[in-house]
Amino acid sequence: MTTPSRMNRPLSTARWPGADARPAPPRRWHGSVLATLPLLVLAACGGGGGGETIVRGPLTVSAATALAGDAAGAVFRISLAAGATGPASIDFQTANLGTATGNATGSATCGDSFSDYISSHGPVEIPAGTSSVQVVVPLCSNATLEPTERFELVTNFEGRSARGIGTILNNAAGGLNDTGLSQCLGSVGALVACSATDLPGQDGHHGRDAQALTNTDADGRLGFAYATVAGGCLKDSVTGLTWDPASPSTATQADAAARVATANIAALCGFNDWRLPSADELFSLVDAGASTAARIDARFAATPAVGFWSATLYAADTRAAWIVDFGSGAVAYETTTNPLAKAFASRLVRGAGPSNADCDDAADTRFVDHGNSTVTDRQTGLMWQQCTDGQSGAACATGSATSYATFATAMQRATAVSADSAGAGRGFNDWRVPNRNELASLVNRRCGGPAIQRSRFGNTPSISAWTGSPAGASRAWVVDFTDGSIGPGGVTGGRVLRLVRAGT
Repeated sequence: MTTPSRMNRPLSTARWPGADARPAPPRRWHGSVLATLPLLVLAACGGGGGGETIVRGPLTVSAATALAGDAAGAVFRISLAAGATGPASIDFQTANLGTATGNATGSATCGDSFSDYISSHGPVEIPAGTSSVQVVVPLCSNATLEPTERFELVTNFEGRSARGIGTILNNAAGGLNDTGLSQCLGSVGALVACSATDLPGQDGHHGRDAQALTNTDADGRLGFAYATVAGGCLKDSVTGLTWDPASPSTATQADAAARVATANIAALCGFNDWRLPSADELFSLVDAGASTAARIDARFAATPAVGFWSATLYAADTRAAWIVDFGSGAVAYETTTNPLAKAFASRLVRGAGPSNADCDDAADTRFVDHGNSTVTDRQTGLMWQQCTDGQSGAACATGSATSYATFATAMQRATAVSADSAGAGRGFNDWRVPNRNELASLVNRRCGGPAIQRSRFGNTPSISAWTGSPAGASRAWVVDFTDGSIGPGGVTGGRVLRLVRAGT
């Protein structure tokens, strides 16, 4: 933390028309700012002049966004009313927004596992002749994956308060990659810039690629982040997985599995724990916004635009396995022996990946049921509506899932739920339609009809659900919970909806 340099300066006084000189309040110090004077003054304008006029705010407090653990901290700017200048003394304090998923926790130090920022408070001084000042709130590092979290900086000046939101971005490995999509759909299906759409809350408005701090082409396009390790393998800084750079043609799933022993004997890139990836792990590599196939970051050179074998068998028929198509970005299943002699390839992986419990395992600890029709996924940091929209009650047994006929009506429903925070919003005002990677993270490929953790998401209909991810003009990505297939669909057609909040 910054050391104050003017802690012991003598107290000063301020005089305004018709008032006696009054001493400034005692100094207090918490954080990286100082303060002295209680009022601000603005010189009177116009003829006949002379004298000073007291200006009573209102203040504005900028939003602050930073990576967890950033030594620069979360930097807020407190500004006086337009045209006003200091000197002024303004009280401030940080405040938690709550204890739910997506809310940061402030503490006196970063010495525990739950602290996200250092709680700070005190007066801050806006010097004479200036109109604003910065307040820096120190941030704690994430030892493990956490969602993006928020807190407030609240000011008090002349009986009025102003607030700014601090956003702490997750930077620990183990999360979900973003989709690579940066455009949005309009209500009539046209593909437009997200700043121009009439349907807010889409994929392009959220996630790593929507934040400058997690979106730089230096390590990967639009929020992807890869680093080359010895031997030319690529480590995904978001998921923590390390990938084989090669992707040779591989006729059958057995041929793909045989590559594992060869790579481990040869200690590919210095490692001997290579394996065939799960379908979910392969899917994490898909850049759905890539302009040409293959739909993957250019660092994976010479990747063919074909289906890649996964180690995940199809639950309804184990003679088939899931493949991820880097030509289209879709996830489907194919017979493991490839009787039609289609073109397939394979890529190996190492590292701990996501896992799924049995379909009806009530003891599974991945999902936390909050008892208010919301569920948090510890694995991704996302909070979900427990029931498909339209259902309610214990085990989601009341009502029936609402079918939304268009992408636009699904997006509008999310806006309506957020506006009803005291009712349908369950106390939250930031619900949205999940992007394709977020919704796919709920798929449990050990199950079918529905392919989801049934002990936590009861009565999920075996039908396709909307995502907030465009798949081109008049198309959107959908996830089918009949079996877990993922592919593009039209912007019309009855599909159900499950809303999400928080996340990265």
